[in-house]
Amino acid sequence: MKSLEGFALGAPALIGLDIGTTAVKAARIRRKGRHILVTGLAWAALDALEAVSPEGSPVSDKIALAIWRCVKILRNDAAVCSVSGPDVAVRTFEFPALPRKELASAMELEAMQVCPFEISEGAVAYQVLRGPTGRVGKGESAERMVGIFAAAKNTMIRRHKELCEQGKARCVVVDVDGLALLNCLEACNLRNEGEAALVLNIGSACTNVAIISDDGLPFVRDIVYAGDHIVSHICRSTGSPKKTVAAALAGSDADPALLERVQPSLKEACSTLADRVSETMRYYGTRQSGPAVDRIFLCGGLSQSWAVADVLVPMLPGETQLWDPLTILPCTRSVRRNKAAEHGPAFAVALGLALRMLRDVHD
Repeated sequence: MKSLEGFALGAPALIGLDIGTTAVKAARIRRKGRHILVTGLAWAALDALEAVSPEGSPVSDKIALAIWRCVKILRNDAAVCSVSGPDVAVRTFEFPALPRKELASAMELEAMQVCPFEISEGAVAYQVLRGPTGRVGKGESAERMVGIFAAAKNTMIRRHKELCEQGKARCVVVDVDGLALLNCLEACNLRNEGEAALVLNIGSACTNVAIISDDGLPFVRDIVYAGDHIVSHICRSTGSPKKTVAAALAGSDADPALLERVQPSLKEACSTLADRVSETMRYYGTRQSGPAVDRIFLCGGLSQSWAVADVLVPMLPGETQLWDPLTILPCTRSVRRNKAAEHGPAFAVALGLALRMLRDVHD
């Protein structure tokens, strides 16, 4: 049974590194006892980087260059990264109590049933959350085992590790975006007892949907419809250049006349995303233990666009609030003054990755 590369525990000094298609985000967190403190942030937007690397940087690849800049800012090259998209699967499982060797085989068979790719082309990791841990012997409890497993294609994992190497970072742990988001939400202590909470992280290429309730079993799905698709839809409908539309949605020097002209196509694009979120929520509701979602926490780079938020939020099927974890988690003064903190809703994945490693190492 293969395990997802780097799922083993790492050093407490790891940074959370969120490698996006438009920006790379990194976070450093320190823990002392039961308290945590965000001690460092780094943000590198790809469109702000030169095509050719400046002297002293490793390569001309913009993503690798962005990683290098984040690593240089935080002065730490050991990172935990994450993957998402159609080549990643996160599922829950429930088995009779099994010995460790049999559990590994059962997990591989289970993964074969749900993964969108051949298991021979990917890697799988699992964790038992309730019941025996897999070391079941004669005379031990026959209690059922409940947990989660994650699977991802090896090509995606290798790509992330290669980008890190080019950017002079060491990807020592690989996680999943959706699980990191839920870990960050848990640290912010926003979900009430008895409540099912959904995190909606809208990036450029992919939208992460992650749900958690009192049963402690995460539900994670990725929607391949996000910021780039919304911008492309508006460009096709209006004939406007991509840079102009992106700037208008970001609120940077936006022409009011242009914003008014793109409103119909913006509503169409947001409606498509809202419909896909609703479909995902209905699927979640079909699970026997899946309670109705009480609140939606909106984050990600596109969530910072007031033009998009004003249109999208009323379309979403539930009470929705913008979630900026940096306004909730304790931060140092230098982090508060950091310009990167202006992108707080886009740091949820990076913070969740850093928090997960602190929890794994110290708890």
